[in-house]
Amino acid sequence: MRNAHPPQRRNRTSEDHRFARILLWTAVAVYMIGVWILSSLGPYVTDLINSTGVPDFFWHLGLYAGLSLLTIAAIRNTWPLQATWLSALQGAGVALGYSLLDEVHQHFVPGRGTDLQDIIGNLVGVGVACAVVAIWQLLPSWYE
Repeated sequence: MRNAHPPQRRNRTSEDHRFARILLWTAVAVYMIGVWILSSLGPYVTDLINSTGVPDFFWHLGLYAGLSLLTIAAIRNTWPLQATWLSALQGAGVALGYSLLDEVHQHFVPGRGTDLQDIIGNLVGVGVACAVVAIWQLLPSWYE
């Protein structure tokens, strides 16, 4: 015998959106905590970075480009109707603010210090992330 009542369907859009929003903001927080922990390790991290042969500038660039992209994704998911450029600007602001906070933090870590070149690397990384977002926005128009 057939069920008199069809199974109820849940509103996947709302629940999935909420889960994605929580997941993205958790990822941003975990990323920031990871950066803070790395900054707290002092000369151990500096020695490890120097042993790779990759200039410190590029480590900062990649680290803060990643934080910016993740933050922009979280902002876009939280406020999907907001203009992309505004989300990119907000994500850049969060990442730059955090980079300055981290540089101040490094000043108090034995064996570490605040360095203008690190701040410039962070700034360039944020700029690269914003450029990636801008290019991503242009991609659909290439196919029309």
